[in-house]
Amino acid sequence: MNEAPLATPRGDSAVQEAHLRDMVASSLHTRDYDRCIQHARILLQEKPGARTLRFLRRVAEGADELRPFRVAFLSSFSIEFANDALIAYGFVNGIGIQVYNSGFGAFRQELIHPSSGVYKFDADLVLLAVEGEDWVPALYGNGASPSASDQAEIELRFAGELADLLKQFRARCSTPIVVHNFAAPRRLDLGILDVNRKDGKLRLVDRLNDALSRTCAEVADAFVFDYAGLVSRQGSRNWYDARMRLYARAPIAQSMLGELAREYVKYCRALTGLARKCLVVDLDNTLWGGVLGEDGVDGIQLGADYPGNAFVEFQRAIKALRDRGVLLAIASKNNPHDVDEVFDKHRFMALTRNDFVAIEIHWDSKDESLRRIARTLNIGLDQLVFADDNAAECARIRTMLPMVAVLQLPPQPERYCDVLYEDGWFDTLSFSEEDRRRAALYEQRSHSEALRASRTDIESFYRDLRMSVTFAPISEASLSRAAQMTQKTNQFNATTRRYNEAEIARRMADPDWLLTTVTVVDRFGDNGIVGLIMAKTRADRLEIDTFLLSCRVIERTVETAMLAYLCDVARQRGRAWVDGTIIPTKKNAPVRDVFARHGFDRTRGDDASDSEWRLPVHARPVPYPAWFTIAAESTLHGVGV
Repeated sequence: MNEAPLATPRGDSAVQEAHLRDMVASSLHTRDYDRCIQHARILLQEKPGARTLRFLRRVAEGADELRPFRVAFLSSFSIEFANDALIAYGFVNGIGIQVYNSGFGAFRQELIHPSSGVYKFDADLVLLAVEGEDWVPALYGNGASPSASDQAEIELRFAGELADLLKQFRARCSTPIVVHNFAAPRRLDLGILDVNRKDGKLRLVDRLNDALSRTCAEVADAFVFDYAGLVSRQGSRNWYDARMRLYARAPIAQSMLGELAREYVKYCRALTGLARKCLVVDLDNTLWGGVLGEDGVDGIQLGADYPGNAFVEFQRAIKALRDRGVLLAIASKNNPHDVDEVFDKHRFMALTRNDFVAIEIHWDSKDESLRRIARTLNIGLDQLVFADDNAAECARIRTMLPMVAVLQLPPQPERYCDVLYEDGWFDTLSFSEEDRRRAALYEQRSHSEALRASRTDIESFYRDLRMSVTFAPISEASLSRAAQMTQKTNQFNATTRRYNEAEIARRMADPDWLLTTVTVVDRFGDNGIVGLIMAKTRADRLEIDTFLLSCRVIERTVETAMLAYLCDVARQRGRAWVDGTIIPTKKNAPVRDVFARHGFDRTRGDDASDSEWRLPVHARPVPYPAWFTIAAESTLHGVGV
């Protein structure tokens, strides 16, 4: 590897900026997008101003391998000033964002009229960015708080209007929509008395936000954007530009547009399946203070007093990520026996060995450790986030594995939690039972891999697993998981088409659609919903739209059972063919031969492009593997099996 390390050179600030810009440009020129994005992330960290945002927007517009994503702004103010920031932050997340801006104040007309620009734009995400003063002028203007009766009327009127707008929007399209909630007024006419009154403005803001949350919860794929929390974190004095608010209807300070865009992009990333799956952490000066090999178990900083309590707090934050479905792993240069002693004996350890699904503790390079972790978990390196305090180690990972997201922890351990959460690498828009059990599911997988290693032939391994596969229609209970799988599954995904809950719900009402979840149980436990099939009944065929499988159960022939099931359905519906499509991506190599391996004939395309495949279900049906027990619910959407 002759590439220079991805680190910021010391010296004059202008020289640093020029160097980073050159690195971004040269990586773009050679089409090394992972490295280009890493350089761009560093540039944004070092120089987050408007000049950098404009530069990265131009870079993004010249990058043709980004994930395309269309964002429509419906706003009550001049939100177009955020376009540069949104496109720039999209770029450093691998997303090529196109933007539609309605005129400020026209958000109602855009949602109501079926021929408006937002519907013609066909967005992947709609952002309803409305300032509180534009929803409820009486709450934000000068003067006393509205009376209790007026407040009740304001709340009722707002909730009714929002519900009606969202209802009209959802009737016309299934695009996810994100709605700003209410930030606190910048001035309180009653001063310190306001918070002490039941009819104070702050109390009304809380009630309006509650009403907004309830209203969004009743509409599929309508989400709340915590604008109030964002303004609070940044401070309202920093957030707003009083002059530009009056002069150009642009209330947000230019220096804050990057923070706003970074929050927006978390939604874009979640909807494009680019949220990360695994956090890999160092140990020394990361999970505890000090160097274990030098300080010993009793000498490391981990305890009730500073700085030890900062490391305890960081461990608890990491454990919270595990509880919401993030995989945890360790990559440390250390003596394994010493580390075992810390986990076994130190009373302030908030994390246990069982919290980690992969552990690499040795003296090999950390980039090799990350490669092993990805192989062990059967996920891509671009699913990893690596956290370490050592600048040299971070620079090496950026250089050797530029697709890995790197969190270089600051010298102050009390800032670790902020660094862990600020970019939202693991943020998603749903939380399923599989997420809750993810660590346990990977432990089950490790047991099955140990069984595989102990068997001399693959068929005996399959039979010893005692696998049962259940095919069931997508229901209200499984709808969220089904949408989540289309958004997050990348490797074994034939078409990588992303769908939200509203889109799948529409198909649930159409009897021509076959919408099926796949659950696998083996001798080590229930793996949960691991597969998804969506297929449309045509005149003479069953046409597969979505065919995907979790990486946890790849190489167990579950896909064969899924195709056999599709043959059964096609025959029962009187169709002669099952048709499938392969849309190649950088990540879905494991699925590209699935139809060829099962006797389908290629009818269009080649290995390097989109291809179409067809199987005659009466002449050459795919048989179920003999080692599976097969179950299918009799209430299957559109067919009984």
